[in-house]
Amino acid sequence: MVYKGQMGGAYFSHPGGGVNYLCLPEDPKYDKYTGSSNGVTYLYGTEYQVSSTHLFGKRLLDYDAPCVVCFVKSRGSMLMVPAKNDCPSGWTEEYHGYLMTNLFNYQHSNDFICVDGDPEYVAGSQSNREGALLYPVQVACGGSSLPCPPYISGRELTCAVCTK
Repeated sequence: MVYKGQMGGAYFSHPGGGVNYLCLPEDPKYDKYTGSSNGVTYLYGTEYQVSSTHLFGKRLLDYDAPCVVCFVKSRGSMLMVPAKNDCPSGWTEEYHGYLMTNLFNYQHSNDFICVDGDPEYVAGSQSNREGALLYPVQVACGGSSLPCPPYISGRELTCAVCTK
């Protein structure tokens, strides 16, 4: 583990700002600052938007998402494999879970990320403060160009994080 912290990102419905989720350290350090809100963008905490216990075995709605940044010295390459819950031959699985991102019809886009199948949350953080949001990703068949089958419309996609 390099450091642990809380996940942050742009507000779910703002059309601008960064698109990637960030793992923010628990102990930020500041240099100069203006304190002005002119000509800036904002970074918000990230909360889960999963009200069902079906995927993760627990209700995560409105809990803040913690994170960790890791380094594996002996394995310098990392990849996230969407739509798989295991790694290609020759790769080591660090974890597997579900593909998540912002909701499809919100104005702000975010990266697709792989959330561990047994996700943690920040204790005592359940409060609908919005900010950046995480929703499970489902397959869309019909008018889409995904081949269905093998993909099945309406199913949540798994993912695996692999190193080599």
